[in-house]
Amino acid sequence: MSEVTLPPTHRALVLTSTSQPLEVRELPMYTPSLGSAIVRVTATSIITYAREVLTGVRKYDYPKPYVPGSAAVGRVVALGNDATTLRVGDLVLTDIWMHARDDPTQRCLHGVYQGGPNGAPVTHLVQDEDGWRHGSWAQYVKVPLENCYRIPDVIGAGVGALRAEPVHWLRLAQMVVPFGGLTGDGGVDLRAGESIVIAPATGGFGGSAVDVALAMGARVIALGRSEEGLRRLEDGLRSYVDAGRLRTIRMCEYADADALAAAIGTVDCYLDISPPMAAHSFHFKACLLALGVRGRACLMGGIQEDIPLPHGAILWKDLRITGKWMYERKAVLDMIKMAETGVLDLTKGESWSFGLEDWGAALIHAEKHARWGQLTFFEP
Repeated sequence: MSEVTLPPTHRALVLTSTSQPLEVRELPMYTPSLGSAIVRVTATSIITYAREVLTGVRKYDYPKPYVPGSAAVGRVVALGNDATTLRVGDLVLTDIWMHARDDPTQRCLHGVYQGGPNGAPVTHLVQDEDGWRHGSWAQYVKVPLENCYRIPDVIGAGVGALRAEPVHWLRLAQMVVPFGGLTGDGGVDLRAGESIVIAPATGGFGGSAVDVALAMGARVIALGRSEEGLRRLEDGLRSYVDAGRLRTIRMCEYADADALAAAIGTVDCYLDISPPMAAHSFHFKACLLALGVRGRACLMGGIQEDIPLPHGAILWKDLRITGKWMYERKAVLDMIKMAETGVLDLTKGESWSFGLEDWGAALIHAEKHARWGQLTFFEP
């Protein structure tokens, strides 16, 4: 594709303060620089807790003013001169999980969180407004080359192949988060034929973990508190239920950790993706007790408080417990291959789109539609 002429400005949602509402503004167009790609955004997802971040309920530090964002799908319109693989016109998925090139331990979530206390180093990756500060809730976004993934126009193979829509790739961007905890690169190293308990499993990330674990060939026990959420998961993944590979358990039907562990049975792996409000739940202990000898557990949730652990069981069973913040670059590439070959189904669920001007309704909608298979996104 020939060179694209960029407009001098573009529309974007801008946050100046957590005490002030978002504004739709005209911003100067980005300048292509070495190591960068400028992407015309077709669709960009809205995380379910975005309203909490933007109003300061969740303390996610980020330099202001800034354009918030999440994963995006679009076409490359400009590149730095050092690009070797990407070309102008390529369809790409942009990834918000950003690493410093000279120190990969310096990490941030582009357009969401700059890093900070509790073990996450503060990064300077997002200080420059013509660099990486602004996220994808805009007509254009500038990202590092390594955060751009070329994606195919078709997903699936053979008679099951179909034209990919932007929402399909936004689903993949959500699925890749728990996939990081399922891989051997810091996660539980889940293998085909093994059993795994996932808790909680009714939200967007937890439900995605169930979906991905099944695609990897595992038998899954999905925990949750919401009966409606668990039924939704069963209905959406009915073929796995009928095959005996998916079983759901409502946690609140059990009085304590021992009873819940008995209901789970013995499993090989445990992936936890709990929200902050679950810090005092006994499901942590129950799931660890359910692990067999040399079982593996990975903690991925948003809990910042300390939680009690069954030290004796961990010791006697030789359990391995890891933490995983997000995923590695290889995980994204692997998931794209899984979708392209039809191993991973990206077509399940519901989705809703909004324009930038309707940001207020969009944020509330995303917050209220946070179950497995539900996705809210902007079309700038």
